Amino acid sequence: MQKQQNFENWLGLHKGDGSSEFPNESVMGSWKRSDSRNIDYERALPKELVQSELERTKKSYKRLMICSDWVINHFIANSIEDDFRVLLFSKDGVLLRIYGMPAEDDWLSKCGIKNGAKWSEESIGTNPFSLGILNKRAVELPGCLNYSRFLIDGSYYFSPICLIENEIYGGIVLAVPQEKTDTYLLSLAITLSRTIELDVFFFQCIDMFTSSDEESGSIFLRQNKERNEVVIINDQVFKILGIKKPDSYHLTLEEIILPLPDNREFWNILNAKKLVSDKVLPLSVSSGRVYVNMSTATYKQNKFHPDGITISFSSSGRANKLASKFTDNNARYTFGDIIGENELMLETIKRSQIAALSDSNILIQGESGVGKDVFAQAIHNSSKRSHKPFVAINCAAFSKELIASELFGYESGAFTGAKREGSIGKFELANHGTLFLDEIGDMPMEVQSVLLRVLEEKTFRKVGGNDLIEVDVRIIAASNKNLKELIEQKLFREDLFYRLSIIRINIPPLKNRGADVYLFAEYFLKKLCARMGKPDIRLSKNALEFLGRYSWPGNLRELQNLLEGIISTHEETLITEKEIHNYLGDYFLETLPEEKPVIATTFDIYGLDEKEKFEMALRKCRNNRTKAADFLGLSRSTFYRRMQEFGMN
Repeated sequence: MQKQQNFENWLGLHKGDGSSEFPNESVMGSWKRSDSRNIDYERALPKELVQSELERTKKSYKRLMICSDWVINHFIANSIEDDFRVLLFSKDGVLLRIYGMPAEDDWLSKCGIKNGAKWSEESIGTNPFSLGILNKRAVELPGCLNYSRFLIDGSYYFSPICLIENEIYGGIVLAVPQEKTDTYLLSLAITLSRTIELDVFFFQCIDMFTSSDEESGSIFLRQNKERNEVVIINDQVFKILGIKKPDSYHLTLEEIILPLPDNREFWNILNAKKLVSDKVLPLSVSSGRVYVNMSTATYKQNKFHPDGITISFSSSGRANKLASKFTDNNARYTFGDIIGENELMLETIKRSQIAALSDSNILIQGESGVGKDVFAQAIHNSSKRSHKPFVAINCAAFSKELIASELFGYESGAFTGAKREGSIGKFELANHGTLFLDEIGDMPMEVQSVLLRVLEEKTFRKVGGNDLIEVDVRIIAASNKNLKELIEQKLFREDLFYRLSIIRINIPPLKNRGADVYLFAEYFLKKLCARMGKPDIRLSKNALEFLGRYSWPGNLRELQNLLEGIISTHEETLITEKEIHNYLGDYFLETLPEEKPVIATTFDIYGLDEKEKFEMALRKCRNNRTKAADFLGLSRSTFYRRMQEFGMN
């Protein structure tokens, strides 16, 4: 009886203004539930969350709040009504933000509506949020139909925010003073909530896509009023930068990457909205100095946020790939790609394989064209640094003015003609990997001094720079010159020589590698014919004999060029000694020795498989194994070992 009296008193209180509104079945059911809870409809207010709990809630709804900012602020800024207010709720009824409130004496604040309060039917009875959540649809609720008196002076239009059908993510309430009640406002509330849904869904898709790439991190920014508000930042960014993820729901980029004057180049790119792709850039962050590969792009999802920009940072894995791209070099070859059966060559390969397991610097010496770069790449690919960058530079290809900038990079404005943004050097690109210094004997003396200091201290400064940069690089140097003679001529530093040549590898010239010349000839012929679309081409007996006599001053490079040059101008499927003479010319033929032992020059050996070659050699030498080994240009130990492999004992 008492509850019925309370309900009638409440109904009279709310209908005392003579309004014609009367509750529908849904509202009436809510009234009765509210009345049964003994809610004091004259004094009841939403329960305010403590600050720590409110911060946790805001952090959970960061994306909803940012997307709602863009949509609702645009609506408020373009509305002709000063009294429109938009309330943003979490799915649990926490009032996250009020939009459009100009001052403390606003009509909404006078009613007692505040941020950080939780609206529920249990605490304040019938209200637009709880009624809309219960029914999972948009709701129009004039002030007189709310249970608690603090809502009586306004009219409220609720629309849920759903990401998946019937799964509510939050909601908005469009609030106006009671005298401005209008049914069209419900449609407006629905439009706002749907637009927010699209924005949230858009960024959730992006977040899902970018988070699937473990080698790169992405930041989506909204640039507004000289602030760079972070919409999306995935965990990979913090891993790449080596910093702890801030425990905050509202981040600006300045909290992650130090502002000016630090990181001047980064902020110049961002503030000017420059589009860059895989730009190697140093960044100063709270943990120290890091190098990243940075790309930027602008985005425009809809009219509410036209000033969006994305930043992508690549991980070290991608940086390694880019090092190859930027230097037009990569470690393609392994020891399995090196051809040779000559005993001296096999010993060189074995020593190089052992050296690869060490982290000491290596000096590779040999004539031009013997394959020093192939050995350098094979050593890198067999080392513990194989998954790190391999960066090569030919010291003879740069002037003494430019070699230092190529090795160490330079700062902006370091010299006339320098790029405005500066440049990263080969040492930085090769960090944690291998730096191959080809033709080290041509490095200028002044640069040698700097290189020596870098090897000793493992730090350097860019040209025109002041900051010390730490590096961990394994050096493989190569030279076709006699460095000892250069030292005597005061053209090469002796202390640098000993720093570089902790391990020394001497690659024998082709003229000292016996029958290997035929292996290479066969290999190059097959490779060239396949590449040039030619039928299989063979060498005649006298051509093979010539290959065995010739001294090959240009080594493997000369042999490959000779065969390519002849094939390119030859229509027959057989190359004779005449074609080789025509290609070389009289000058080179005059240098040919009159007599030179010919190893396995019989045409029959060419094109045979390995076992057939051994069988033929034994027949020719009447089963004299020592002579057969000499015939094939092999040591006796190698000859016997290969016979065992072929089951010929």
